[in-house]
Amino acid sequence: MKALFTIFLFCFVSNTFAQIQTEKFEYSATGLNKSIVIEIPSKTKEEIFNKTMNWVKETWTNPDIVLKMKIDNEKIRVGSIAKGLIKVKGYAFDLNYIIEISFKDNKYKFDIISLTTENTADYLNLPNFKTEKRMIKNFGSTPTDIENYFNALNQNLKNYILGTSEEKW
Repeated sequence: MKALFTIFLFCFVSNTFAQIQTEKFEYSATGLNKSIVIEIPSKTKEEIFNKTMNWVKETWTNPDIVLKMKIDNEKIRVGSIAKGLIKVKGYAFDLNYIIEISFKDNKYKFDIISLTTENTADYLNLPNFKTEKRMIKNFGSTPTDIENYFNALNQNLKNYILGTSEEKW
């Protein structure tokens, strides 16, 4: 009976964590989820790493400046700026961000390490950013804009790795 209970508990916990895992960045009551894991079938971590390095070189004008850390075939860290992404009462501010991408066979993990503005406001851990009336009044669509920005950035990377980005001549 004890073994049956242990198996049931293990299945329940595994299922709960599987449901928590998402492929999209979204704000919740506690802030933005900080990481997502993306499955890349039939690719080694070396292949995913090399494709990601090429993606960085093609995505940013000055890749040597935005690339903050690189551990071959393990992880990279990129720091950049999303111009005018934060909107407060009609004024636009730049969002400084740092992302980290880690590699394993058949998958990568996309982490958002920090989201700040010049005044060091932390936009990663804002509670109720999308639901609190005061926040909605002051920031409008900013939470959704941040989600869309990082989801599009991640989708662009995924397409690049899988070779599905459309090349137009």
